[in-house]
Amino acid sequence: MLTEEGKSKIKARWRERPAGTTYPPATAEELADFEDRHTAIPDDYRWFLQECGSGVVGSEWLDGIDDLFSSHQKFREECAIPNGWRTKEMFIIGWDGSGCPIGGLPGGAIAVQEPGAESARILSPSLGAFLAAGLELETAETNEG
Repeated sequence: MLTEEGKSKIKARWRERPAGTTYPPATAEELADFEDRHTAIPDDYRWFLQECGSGVVGSEWLDGIDDLFSSHQKFREECAIPNGWRTKEMFIIGWDGSGCPIGGLPGGAIAVQEPGAESARILSPSLGAFLAAGLELETAETNEG
């Protein structure tokens, strides 16, 4: 779970990002529209979308709110086909450079689903740890709540 201190560190580092590497923050209306059409956005990612927008984190691009709509639609469709994505409970937050979905798993870990794999490969134990590593911060979370 992101702490207030962690959020502050992420926002400060995010403001230093070079032009062209970020998406604008999502509005409350955009977030509500997404949740009406798809599913609830996990709290930490919701905060990130609303306060930072999204963009490059480490070597990956995470979806901004506009891309999130099409990513969730695409993922759902591809889960339904034979040999499609198998980790259906993943909340998609982006796609890696190979076209594999990156997302949050129940419990909070961030993972990537690779073609043919029976399960997703864990990239980080949480969104906070994923952001901290990608933004080269010491930490952005605690085990609170």
